[in-house]
Amino acid sequence: MKIQLRLMLLLIAASFIFLTGCKKHDDGESVTMVVTHLAVLKPIVLSGTFTSTGAFNISGTSLMDVHPVGDSAHCTQTMITPEGSFTMHQDCSNTNMTGSWHIISGTGRYAHLQGSGTLTMMFPPNVPTGVLGIDTLTGVVWLHP
Repeated sequence: MKIQLRLMLLLIAASFIFLTGCKKHDDGESVTMVVTHLAVLKPIVLSGTFTSTGAFNISGTSLMDVHPVGDSAHCTQTMITPEGSFTMHQDCSNTNMTGSWHIISGTGRYAHLQGSGTLTMMFPPNVPTGVLGIDTLTGVVWLHP
């Protein structure tokens, strides 16, 4: 009986250590980024500005390289700030104006930034005059040391 009790306590302790040891270090923080496309630099490269709120409150410039594929677009977008930059891949549907994004690299303060989420796009006539389009990205990011 004594041996069974010890084994049971050992099993419970091992289970506790195993389950708490598997917990993620960081569940991430919510973020919203609004990108305003202002100019076409080349036929498939857009420039503009972005503002981020939530996990980090930053703003800067953006460059988006667009690759149209049928009624979709596969884009690489780089957000540039004084503290560094991060680049994300985006897949978008031109029919329902939605898509997804995930961070693929970063520099400076954002060298270890990870994250992903969804996006919605707006184009004229639903944006202010002089603006080519506005993307709103929402999701979760992790900034690992």
